[in-house]
Amino acid sequence: MLNDNDKRNPFRVPENYFENFNLEIMDKLPEKAPSVKKVPLWRSITTWSAAAAVFVAVSLVGINYLESNSSHPTSIESGSTTDTTASLENDYYDFIEEEATLLAYKDSFYE
Repeated sequence: MLNDNDKRNPFRVPENYFENFNLEIMDKLPEKAPSVKKVPLWRSITTWSAAAAVFVAVSLVGINYLESNSSHPTSIESGSTTDTTASLENDYYDFIEEEATLLAYKDSFYE
């Protein structure tokens, strides 16, 4: 009795069932609405405000750089290279003198 059942397939499929199977299933599914990506207003404002802040910062640095270079004429433009050199030497000697005074003070204090 078991041998007879093993040889016969107890399940039957109607003819041409799988030919249009995919189309029938797709027709039964609900239509999918096209998804629209919504970007919140605060995100677009944040992006533009960050770009504007970078632009303003670069502009301010550039303006500051240009003003600092144009307000101090160089020694070549003024034609007084000896005055500039003398002033730099005086500043250097003043700095050395202050450093020597501080070292002498520290030596006397710790001795």
